[in-house]
Amino acid sequence: MRGLVNPVLGRAGRTLAGLLAGVAVAVLGVVSAPSALAASNDEIAFDYFVGKGLTERQSAGVVGNLIQESGSPINPYADQPGGPGMGIAQWSEGGRWDTDSRDNVVWYVDLSARSRYSLTAQLDFTWYELSTFSGYGLADLRASTSVSTATTVFMQKFERCGTCATTQRIAYADDVLARYGSGGTGGGTTETSLPVLRSGSSGTAVRTLQYLLRASGRSVTADGSFGPATDSAVRSYQSTHGLSVDGVVGDNTWFSLLPVLRQGASGEAVKGLQRELVDAGYSLTVDGSFGPTTYSAVRAYQSKTGLVVDGVVGNNTWGSLVD
Repeated sequence: MRGLVNPVLGRAGRTLAGLLAGVAVAVLGVVSAPSALAASNDEIAFDYFVGKGLTERQSAGVVGNLIQESGSPINPYADQPGGPGMGIAQWSEGGRWDTDSRDNVVWYVDLSARSRYSLTAQLDFTWYELSTFSGYGLADLRASTSVSTATTVFMQKFERCGTCATTQRIAYADDVLARYGSGGTGGGTTETSLPVLRSGSSGTAVRTLQYLLRASGRSVTADGSFGPATDSAVRSYQSTHGLSVDGVVGDNTWFSLLPVLRQGASGEAVKGLQRELVDAGYSLTVDGSFGPTTYSAVRAYQSKTGLVVDGVVGNNTWGSLVD
């Protein structure tokens, strides 16, 4: 369960919960499983930008963009299928991800010896860009007074997207404000956690994992059995992507593997999605093509399960489907 917040407590309650969790880690040396008060990455990002002095509407506008770019909850491991986009803002490889002089994620995180896939590091880099380079629009963002204006400013000045989907970005931002703003009602109740898989696991979640591994170029059979070949493929993927090489598929490996899928997408990951939708009771052909039928099935599933109905398969929709 992600992002459940008591509307009476507001941000102060969420902050207290986070502090208590931090104390537990410091004292006990362990990290507990996510609880009903555990913040999602969307909420963490919203509170981060409010903490930097942006208003709640401005912060929601930023996070709405990041959801459009990397899925919800925002995903620091997001890797654009067939494209250069990386991380929560989909910075481009060969540009702001790893190349531009004194303005790229890899250079910035290396200054403090942090992982380029750290959510906090990527949020810090976002703020570094906003506060260092005037062209990224911080002044205009601070001047904005509505969610729609803040979303559009960040989209145009910071994201500089090609196909922008402005209306969808604003819808995401409105949802963020409703969930996490001081007048919000908290997160939804749909189960979006992902299972932990390891050698010996079996079932539909393993089959979906295998489709995702195939999408990454690994040769495995999507048979739902986590055997030696799948274990080897997982370890290979983890090694290539800077993850802990243990053969265990937890949140970090899932979030790295899971693509954001939209109408027009194709390939093995789409086949995995389609198999999950068939298992959920929707009639469609598993052909690896995200066409109108798959789009309709995704929207119907999202509506049925209380997710944002946008036809886009991000982390929340994947997490609800995969069990």
